[in-house]
Amino acid sequence: MKTILNWLGHWPKDKVLHFALALIIALVAGCVAKVCGAGRYEVLAAGWFAGFIAGIGKEIYDEAHSKSSDSRDWAADALGAALGCIIALILEW
Repeated sequence: MKTILNWLGHWPKDKVLHFALALIIALVAGCVAKVCGAGRYEVLAAGWFAGFIAGIGKEIYDEAHSKSSDSRDWAADALGAALGCIIALILEW
């Protein structure tokens, strides 16, 4: 865990926020899908799309208001959404 935190510590704050937000949204969406009886692929799809669509929405907002969009934000969103989906699949209740 310490290695992961050190690795994330080298990321700019904005990228960490994108990563964390996409992870949380994907995790919640995946868990909700799992509770509703969705299969493995549906959990992955629900988590991935929810997390990544939120990231895309944030980038559209950034572009419209500050005229600055960063492709590395998209990468952080994708990584966060992927990790959130994996965690949702691993969790058992």
